[in-house]
Formats: sequence, C-alpha cells, structure tokens
Amino acid sequence: MNHKTRQSGESGRAATDPALSGREQAVAERLHLRAGPLTMFFEPGTAFLRHLCLEEREVIRGIYGAIRDRNWGTVAPRLSDLSYQISDDSFQLSFNAECRQGEIHFRWHSRITGAEDGTVTFSFEGEALADFLRNRIGFCVLHPIRECAGVRARQTRTDGSSEECRFPDTIEPQIFGRSSFHDLRAVAHEVAPGLWAEVEFEGDVFEMEDQRNWTDASFKTYCTPLALPFPVEIMAGTPVHQRITLRLTGALAGRPKSRMEVTEMTPPELTLTVPTVPLIPMPRLGLGLASHSEPLTDGELARLRSLPLAHLRVDVRLAAADWLGVWERAVREATQLGVSLELALHLPRIGEEDFSEFRRRFRAKPAPVARVLALREGEVVTTPQTLTLARQAVAGWDIPVGGGSDANFCELNREQALGRFPVAEADFIFWSINPQVHATDTWSLVETLEAQTATVNSARVFAGHKPLVVSPVTLKQRVNPVATGSEPAVPPGELPRQVDPRQRTLFGAAWTLGSLAVLATAGVDSVTFYETTGWRGVMENQTGSPLPQKFPSLADEVFPVFHVFASVAGIDLVAPAAIDSRRATLALLSAPDCGRLLLANLTSEPLEIRLASRSSDIRMRVLDETNLLAVRRQPAFFLAQTQNLPSTTSGWVKLTLTAHAFACLDLR
Repeated sequence: MNHKTRQSGESGRAATDPALSGREQAVAERLHLRAGPLTMFFEPGTAFLRHLCLEEREVIRGIYGAIRDRNWGTVAPRLSDLSYQISDDSFQLSFNAECRQGEIHFRWHSRITGAEDGTVTFSFEGEALADFLRNRIGFCVLHPIRECAGVRARQTRTDGSSEECRFPDTIEPQIFGRSSFHDLRAVAHEVAPGLWAEVEFEGDVFEMEDQRNWTDASFKTYCTPLALPFPVEIMAGTPVHQRITLRLTGALAGRPKSRMEVTEMTPPELTLTVPTVPLIPMPRLGLGLASHSEPLTDGELARLRSLPLAHLRVDVRLAAADWLGVWERAVREATQLGVSLELALHLPRIGEEDFSEFRRRFRAKPAPVARVLALREGEVVTTPQTLTLARQAVAGWDIPVGGGSDANFCELNREQALGRFPVAEADFIFWSINPQVHATDTWSLVETLEAQTATVNSARVFAGHKPLVVSPVTLKQRVNPVATGSEPAVPPGELPRQVDPRQRTLFGAAWTLGSLAVLATAGVDSVTFYETTGWRGVMENQTGSPLPQKFPSLADEVFPVFHVFASVAGIDLVAPAAIDSRRATLALLSAPDCGRLLLANLTSEPLEIRLASRSSDIRMRVLDETNLLAVRRQPAFFLAQTQNLPSTTSGWVKLTLTAHAFACLDLR
C-alpha cells in the first residue's frame, strides 16, 4: 500500500520551495486524494476541497469555508500547519487558517478525512479574534450544474422531515426567503440510477442558491439563511463549529474505482473534429470607453481599427458633473473608429428628470447610436418608469431602448420573476457578466464559462425572441449591488477593486476566448468586452501603468486578449467546437471551403490536441510564453509567427499548447 505523510508550514512557502522536486511542488500546490471510489484534490492556496468525482462523473464541485464581510466580500484565508496522510483508498489532512482584513480577524482549524467506503468529512472549528460585522461565516458546498441541473434530489429539513424534488433546470431566481432548497440538515441527489450522494450539515441552518445567477457553475449550499438579518456583529471569542459529511448510498457495489490522476504526469489530451454545422451568426462585438480620461492616440486608433468592432460603449450619468465631457469624448472616439455608440444612459434619481440639456447636446452632435441601455441611479434593474423616461430622452431618433441590469443576471432574473421588469416593453434585454462575484482563483474563473450559457438560455425563456445583449463582460465586478455599507477606500499601493492583473496575461486571453465562444454559440446578439485602453482594456495607453508594481504593463503594450478579437475579424458565422470547464475552443467559418479555428488552453499544464480535419493546408500561429514579450511590444510579430502543420494520411493532426496558450489555425 502506498502511503504518504507530510507536514508543512505556511502553504505559500511549501508550494514554492525551490528545494522541492517538481513532483513534490505539484503535490504542495494540489493534493490528489482518494476516498474509496471517489477521487478529489485539495488546494492549499484556497483551502478548497475540489472536484469530488466518481469515475468521470463530478459528484461535488467543492467544499470550503468562507468568511464574508458586510459587503459580501470574501476574505481570503492564509493556511499554516498543513499536515496529511494519504494512502491508496483513504486520507486525512488538517490545517490552520487565518482570515485578516480590515476589522476582520478570524481563525479556524479544519480536519478532512476520506474513508474507503467513500465517506468524506470536513470539520471547521473557528473563533473570532476581534469584533466585526459579517454576513456569513462557515461552510459552502457546491453541486455541479452539468451533472445536477434537473436531476432528482431529496431535502432533509432540520426537523427531520424530507421532501423529494429536483434541482432547477433553468436558473432559479434569487429571492430572499424563497429558495426551493431551505432549512436544510441534509441534501441528496441521484448520481446514477440507484446511486445517491448525500451531504449532511452540522452547526448551522443551511439553504441553497442557484449560483448560475452570477455565472458560477454550481448550486451553492451555505449558512446562514438570507431571510435572517445581515450584517451581524460577531464578538471576539465567539466560537463557530461546523461539519460537512458526504456519503454514497445505494447501488455502489461492483462499480470500478475511479481513475486516479495523482500518478498521471502526462498532459491531458483533447480530441477535436472541426465542425461545419450549425452555423450561428457572430454577435456584434464592442469595447467600452476607457475609464481613464486620456484620449486615444493615433497609434491606439490604428490598432483598434484592426479589430472587428461594431460599437463603443459609453456610460453617461446625467447626475454627474462631467457627463457632457464623457459624452463628447465618446462621440469623438466612435467617429474616429468608424463605429456606433452603445449608450448606457444612467438617468438621475426620481424627481430629477430633466433631459433638456442632454437632448440639446444630443441634437447638436448627432452620433450613430446602436442602442440605449436604460438605467437609473439607485436602481439595479430597469423599471417601467425608467424605460419610458429613457425613450423620452432620445425621442425623435429611431434608436432601440432596452431594459436590464448593469449588475448581474441575478438582479434581472429576480425582478422579472417578481413581475417588476418590463419585458414586453423593452426592445432588447441586457445584463453584464463577470466571473469573480464569489471567488477569485483561476480555477473558479474557468468554471464560470459554462454558466454563461445558462444565463442566455434562461433569459431566452422570459425574453422570447427579443435580442439579448451582454454588456459589459469584465474580469472583475464593476458594481456591488448587494453592499450593505460604503466601499472601503483603496489602500495606498493597491489596485482598485475593478482591476485584475490577469487582464494583461495569457490566461486573460484564454478566458476571453472561452467567454466569446459560449456567448456566441448560445446566440446572443451583441457583446461588449472590457475597455479600449488602460488596465481594464485590450492594450495599455501611452503613459503606462499607474501602479507598475501591481500591474506591470509598459506604455503602449498590447495585451494578449487583443489578438483574440483581432482573430475574429471578418468572421460572420460561428460553428461551435468543444467547450468545457477546462478547455475552450471556437470554430469560425467564413466560407464553406475555408475557416478558422481558435484554441486556448485554460489549464496551467500542457494540453495535447488531436485534431481531425479534411484541410490539406493548416497554418497556425501560437501566442505563448515563448513570444509573449515580443508580441506585447510589437503586435504585428504575432502575425509573423505562422507555421504550417504537417498533414497526415490518417487525417489527424497533433499539436501541444503550453499553459494558457492561444492558437489561431487557418484551415484551407
């Protein structure tokens, strides 16, 4: 029997210790575990127990402890004293964790065990070390949407009663006090005919929410119920004790053991066949006006003109003193780029509806406006009155006016379920997307891609045939619609909360391709991504990063994501290839006899791709760590990297993409 025992100090040091072998470093970063028929891994950097799988089927996506502040921000844990014993069919590990941020100071100890019969337990023994306001402290359990949406389930209440039910298929609206899974002591779902997985909760009252509302690809069971008041002050010395137990029941006998990947060091392989149908219209693509005030330079304009942009989004807040300057700058830059405007019109609060100046300026400098997103200060979703007033503001021009949310699909989904959203009156429906409402680690960001499709499918249910607009897609959350207090000031030397350093990385490009792929193949009409320049854009501006130690971009640097958009120029039709939570591909066809295949490796490991294609001539360009620096400085260098892939008599072509690499293949 194989057996491993180890104890480490802080997990961050263990994961990067140069004295460790490559094998030991991989274990330090991710512990691969087995509990009888179940495989999973523990991630010391996040304290997540992830991807609990039976054979190839994911049973539980994740179990973790969360400390949420008064504005629902998650305070990241710092682990220490990690120790474990791992054998072929069981394991036990323990660690200490500390969460400290602002007024928050909380510490806990956890022990996780996995038994040969598939039982997994995760304990949480914590104590507040200061007085602070919190919205949540304790466990979250994630059920995967692909395996669970629509399947049979069973709820056990805190009084011992039980209810047979199903996980929701379309996204369940998030309405406080109305969760279909509530007052939980346990929840079970059918993994396979006659085989069930039950999760039991101890230490608090739990309920479930459909996290697809925020593009998290899971159903999350959490404590404490949202119907109870929040935030709540927790006093120093207050203990918190919880435990999660996962059990498999039913027809488990005779099933083969799951394939254990801990000993597999070979790259994962993806087999692709270039599709030809169905053909879906490519959404109209746009970028947002840069949030800094610097105008576009001639060089930036030239680069942006090479992208397939249909519009430039501008947020005009009529209650702001500088709205006119923002509007005039947007008109100027849209004209220079030769695109129309997507006008997000933020009306003043109720009682301040005077549009005379806006209408005068709008008439004086007419600009092609593709659509108006009707919004109002103090509202997270368009109301019937706001939609009417927005139409009045642009009356006389034939411009579609739509309703939706500038926050998340969650807010739109809730208000339409309550009958407060004017679906019938809106010319189109819109919402925004970001992957970091609940988690910030790279793995969690990748998982959100499959949930973006769910928002489109659920919107289509209540929107009918109305156009669907996603605007904008950003890596970080721009607004917090559920904050219970003012946002704390950004500490000196730290990035604003809307900025993610991954904007300028290969991963940022890979995730963007995934987002474009799922939204395009889901059938949205228009998508706005990011901004033009700056640390929330597709390239840096002429002055460079204002905070180079945190966001180390150079003046005029082009980010890898730029090349994702450049590669879809001239493409009108899309045929989906393979998209999943670990990889993203998008087949783009411009004519029956030629096409373009875009590939991105969303993993941090090499990815081998086996491609079946009838094309005799395949030309490929790859953007990875070997040419990243040169491409950032000279974007035309990427175009010069073309290589011919050798054809084979069998019709199969093999290629390998390194971590987060992006590839563009022209098929002839």
